[in-house]
Amino acid sequence: MLIYLVTYILLLVGLSVYLSKTSSPEDFLIGGRNRSGWTILFSKFAGAIGVSTLISYTGYAYQFGLGMFGMLIGAVVGYMLFALWAAPRIKRLSLQGQFYTQGDLPRYVTGSQRASHLTNGITIVIQFFWIVLSLAGGAKIISYFGLFSYEIALLITTSVVMIYVLFSGFKAVVITDVVQAIIILFFLSMLVYAMLDIQELDSLVSTSTDNKVTLGSIVGLVLYGGLSVFGLADRYQLCYAAKDEKSLKRGMGLAIVPVLLIAFLLLLLGLHVYTLDTTLDPDMVFVYATQNIMDVSWLPLLLVLFFAGLMSTADSSIFAVASHLIRQTSPEQKVKHVRYATILTVVLAFLVALFWRSIVDITIVGAALRMTIAVAMIYAILGYKNSGRFMGSAVGGVLGLLIGLLAFGAQPTLAILVLIGSLMGLLYRSK
Repeated sequence: MLIYLVTYILLLVGLSVYLSKTSSPEDFLIGGRNRSGWTILFSKFAGAIGVSTLISYTGYAYQFGLGMFGMLIGAVVGYMLFALWAAPRIKRLSLQGQFYTQGDLPRYVTGSQRASHLTNGITIVIQFFWIVLSLAGGAKIISYFGLFSYEIALLITTSVVMIYVLFSGFKAVVITDVVQAIIILFFLSMLVYAMLDIQELDSLVSTSTDNKVTLGSIVGLVLYGGLSVFGLADRYQLCYAAKDEKSLKRGMGLAIVPVLLIAFLLLLLGLHVYTLDTTLDPDMVFVYATQNIMDVSWLPLLLVLFFAGLMSTADSSIFAVASHLIRQTSPEQKVKHVRYATILTVVLAFLVALFWRSIVDITIVGAALRMTIAVAMIYAILGYKNSGRFMGSAVGGVLGLLIGLLAFGAQPTLAILVLIGSLMGLLYRSK
């Protein structure tokens, strides 16, 4: 069974070593700014689909049936808005200002170094949060099956990701994302096909669940889907890495297609489990399906799928944190410093994930956290130059999140308070 995983790991490490032999500092730091539309598509998709996505989407399908797709409206809107409107503007500005981090954009537009530091500080918190969530969630699921202990799964993942990021940086992140995206799509399709009877497709799709999606949840999730993409550093770095605006728009926009395909496959799986048992904890539906429906002969593919999903989300966030910790220096010095920061980031994430293993409600909080900087970034992308309004919106988003957590706890309605706080922050204007 381990031969599949070993082959997969050797492929990733070997690919990164090969890439490092012909990589320049610009390749390491931002992928050479010549990534094709297909590379952008697969990297965007792989970064969006992790182990937590497999679990949460299947749980949503189990709870809400076709109502799950109401929750994806925001994702479609967000992908299209970012791809067709924001991404070309970001790419254009990045060529003028030679951007590497998310904070470079507001610094260039507003002329404020403080706006850059605030943006990068919030970004580091957001991305580090998702590193820990990816690692803890993925390792926990792997340990459920007795494939590896939690600690060993965590050690393998962090070690492999650290190695290939150290060798080739952002270029390795986007190229390995292509491999991981293909694995996720192919292996998940095979697993769902093996677990379901295709003749039951019509009856599954028409299955009605007891729970209905509330209006508040839909509004919150639409806001999250539409705005959170504007708060993620790896999306901006993909924009900087694209070879031109046409490739960027095509790659970013079409990335929603495989996401919707994954959602459909997990919808079928969740509904199938619902027809077998209506008393499960939604967080355990994917695990239940693989333990009780899947033939044990498919276990090696499941293992590789889990590790691909875990690494595809963790590597982008690890590089984002490491690159945002570094101040402006020469490209050669920056590469060295990013490597040191990568080691520090991975070690800290490993230690936090080693002791913090709960993923209950964390996904919702993380989603709201990603929105805190979104309105401020839209303000900068629009070309508005007042640094006070930018920083006020960012701080307002953070305050909205904290107030929402105190008032409502981990609920999708958090997104509404984050949005209100961000918009109110725009009222502050510096001279």
